[in-house]
Amino acid sequence: MQTTDDQPSRDAALTSDPRAGDGFWRLSRADRVGLVVDGENWFPAFAEMLAGARRQALILCWDVDSRVRMYGPDEAEQGPTHLTGVLHRALADNPELEIHLLPWDFAMIYAFEREWLPLFNRPLSRHPRLHVKFDGRHPLGASHHQKLLVVDDRAALVGGFDPSKWRWDRRAHAPGDAARQDPDGHPYPPFHDLALAVTGPVCRDLGELARDRWQRATGRSVAPPEAPSGSPPWPGQRVAVALENASVGITRTLPAYHGQPEVREIEITLCRMVGTARRCIYIENQYFTSHRVGEALVESLEQPAGPEVILVLPREKDGWLERMTMDVLRARLIERLREADRHGRLRILYAAVEGLEPDMVSLHSKLVIADDDHLNLGSANTSNRSMGFDSELNLSLLGDSERARQAIASMRHELLAEHLGVTRSQVAEAERREGSTIRAIETLNQPGHGRWLETLDITLDESLDRQVPDSAVIDPERARPPEELIDMFIEGRSRRPLRRKATAFALVIAALVAIALVLRLTPLGEQVAPREVLDRLAGLRHMEGGVWLFLALATAGLLVGVPATPVIVAAALLFGAWTGFGLAYGALLMAAIMGFFAGQLLGAEALRRLAGKRLDQVSRHLARRGVLTIFSLRLMPVAPFTMVNLVAGASRIQARDFIIGSLLGLLPGTIALTVFSDQLLRTLLDPGPTAIAVLVLLTVVFIGIGWGLSRWLALREQASGSS
Repeated sequence: MQTTDDQPSRDAALTSDPRAGDGFWRLSRADRVGLVVDGENWFPAFAEMLAGARRQALILCWDVDSRVRMYGPDEAEQGPTHLTGVLHRALADNPELEIHLLPWDFAMIYAFEREWLPLFNRPLSRHPRLHVKFDGRHPLGASHHQKLLVVDDRAALVGGFDPSKWRWDRRAHAPGDAARQDPDGHPYPPFHDLALAVTGPVCRDLGELARDRWQRATGRSVAPPEAPSGSPPWPGQRVAVALENASVGITRTLPAYHGQPEVREIEITLCRMVGTARRCIYIENQYFTSHRVGEALVESLEQPAGPEVILVLPREKDGWLERMTMDVLRARLIERLREADRHGRLRILYAAVEGLEPDMVSLHSKLVIADDDHLNLGSANTSNRSMGFDSELNLSLLGDSERARQAIASMRHELLAEHLGVTRSQVAEAERREGSTIRAIETLNQPGHGRWLETLDITLDESLDRQVPDSAVIDPERARPPEELIDMFIEGRSRRPLRRKATAFALVIAALVAIALVLRLTPLGEQVAPREVLDRLAGLRHMEGGVWLFLALATAGLLVGVPATPVIVAAALLFGAWTGFGLAYGALLMAAIMGFFAGQLLGAEALRRLAGKRLDQVSRHLARRGVLTIFSLRLMPVAPFTMVNLVAGASRIQARDFIIGSLLGLLPGTIALTVFSDQLLRTLLDPGPTAIAVLVLLTVVFIGIGWGLSRWLALREQASGSS
């Protein structure tokens, strides 16, 4: 083992290289550099470099799936094809090898997309020299997004890929490719991504970076490996060596967190690349929302003489939530670029494949090339959060010689050739002949035939633009204290009623537990006989149509103003946790929707006569008319449930946004109350040690949430008053 326990965490980022200058953490050399294009090359390259490890392999990633296939279906002769088997084979073949795997400890929003417990982390598949830790040491709402494999400090892969599902694809990106299936056998759309393979001294720096991440995540330090004999591993014929003896800079994004200072090297580097470019800026990226990079591009486009700007982006994002948020932010930025493009040097494109519609190529690259003098590639999207909020890692290949510039140009030609369905030499020749990358693309482009680059026409939906908040909420550029996030959604004047509600929530939980204790521990329990009372009430549960009767009664009660909490508790006590949750959640949603349409019919003036000041109070919260506003009002209810529904309808919020916000915002509280109420009843009827322990834990958690939120809001109210 190469680890030691309880090493003190460093209070500062790793020391920068004084030779690097602004923008780089370290400036080093690579013996070999190669561009890895698409999953059919990256996954085998990852497996082959790992197989060549002798003493140490360090893996940083955003996501991991132990079942993911590392070789194509026609490469079964390679041996183990799945990640778990590849890891175990490397360990079996190299008895001195230690593997450290550090994925992000993902947020629950991705729970249904990810493998809950990877095979290699289960008892039957664990290995004493495979160390797995999920890293959650980052600011609230951030993620660890660095993607790195470094082997023996001699060879490395850096890019946008994770050893996970939905990323393997052939370079043809053919529609309906039967080999493009996830571990559960489900097909997925084409996927395009990039990475750099490097060997040589730069890998020592990458190893140091990965070991520092491991130490911060685990409190255990990992020693650098002793250099093994022989040549460093290279992924065979899958990755061509594009350049030897190259200058390579390492750039990072790190948020300020627990003594770790903020690092924005990637942002500094990208803005400098844009600002110094004179001929051509080529960008491939999954996201395009960074306002600093966008501002640098605006300034460049406004110059009478400047570089062509070619953006290759996804047609749209995959999920509805990202389309309603990140795509809106992207559209706003693109609108600014088009306004600045008075000299016709901007092209915004997406990769199209004949027969693929309505699907699309999921473009996941994170690449910027400026004048073939500088290539920057890694994990960082051109988004605000990748510039300062998430941890990121990019490499810069510097064109400090004619040979290096030719290598960078060749990489760019290769990518354009893939998107256009032509050869690299055809792109190079067209560019030489036309004297312009844009004109070369237009010459070679054949829309509707095979593969081509389609113009990305974006129109900003006014209703979406109005309701989507600015990038500070959706795409933050730096870590924000939790109290600032509260301030974004809750006005100072509304904190007092929310404090009362939070305190009341804690008191309700405490009162329910107290009643249960009285019934269990005093003679009153024998007189009331909870089990007999419940048996009588069970008649509703077992009667024909009893479930529907309860649903109707609960919905009617909520419509006429019965608070949501007793309805949820009653559902759980009568029908159990999960059936009760379904009934309570269904009643809340039906009452919300019916109340919403009732508000539309009544109109604002009629409601004003009925509600008076309360209408104005709730209307202020609904002024932005967005999904996030409804979500926040459901999650932190500063106004009565029925009133929110009526006023939302009268405010002419779109029904779609109201329903989506209600669906998401009602979910956490309803689950929490039904689970607690059901556990309380179980403990009352059968007070075993496990039931009591679970109830105590839930009680402490829920009372803590209520009192903690109340205290927090009180402090925020005091701070607002003093300022």
